[in-house]
Amino acid sequence: MSVSAPVARVYARLVQGEGVVSACQAEGLAYQQDVTVDAHYDGKPVCTVTLPWVIEGHAFLWADEALAESIAEERLQAMASALAMPVCIVRREVALSPQS
Repeated sequence: MSVSAPVARVYARLVQGEGVVSACQAEGLAYQQDVTVDAHYDGKPVCTVTLPWVIEGHAFLWADEALAESIAEERLQAMASALAMPVCIVRREVALSPQS
């Protein structure tokens, strides 16, 4: 998926831990919180879901760090395939501590 440069910059800010509102305002992007949309299966709506954030028409989902990475990834990919919009999955950067 290709995203515009401002959306990519917001994504980079979010990965680094910046808040959604401040990241979007810094880039001048429109955003909405708690957006309800239909999830689809085989092209048909099957249920509604509430997305935490929609930024410039992209659903932004966060990886659940409390789950095993493989489970979280599977859930996020399933959600992404069910939405009729581009999806950006935010995974927090892990700061590496210097090795002595």
